[in-house]
Amino acid sequence: MGVPVVSLAGESAVSRAGLSQLSNLGLRELVALSDDEYVQIAVRLAGDFARLTELRSTLRARTENSLLMDAPRFARGIENAYRSMWREWCAQA
Repeated sequence: MGVPVVSLAGESAVSRAGLSQLSNLGLRELVALSDDEYVQIAVRLAGDFARLTELRSTLRARTENSLLMDAPRFARGIENAYRSMWREWCAQA
C-alpha cells in the first residue's frame, strides 16, 4: 500500500485489471496502452519525486474513498445483475 504502480492494459480481462483499478482511483495517467508508453510513464514517474511523494501520501485515502471499497454499492450492482439475468431467463422459459 502506498507504492504507485504503472499498468500495461492488454486485451484480456486479467490484463485490464490495473486499468480498472487505476481508473477508479483517478490515476488513469499511470496506465499504458503499449510497451513503449509503459516505459515512458515509468521513467517519467521515477524521476518525479514530488509526484511520487504525493502519490505515496494519498494512495491509502484515495483507495479507501474510491468505488473499489464501496461494498454496499457493489452488492446492489451484483443483486441487480442477478435479478436481471433471472428475469431474462424466466422470460425465455
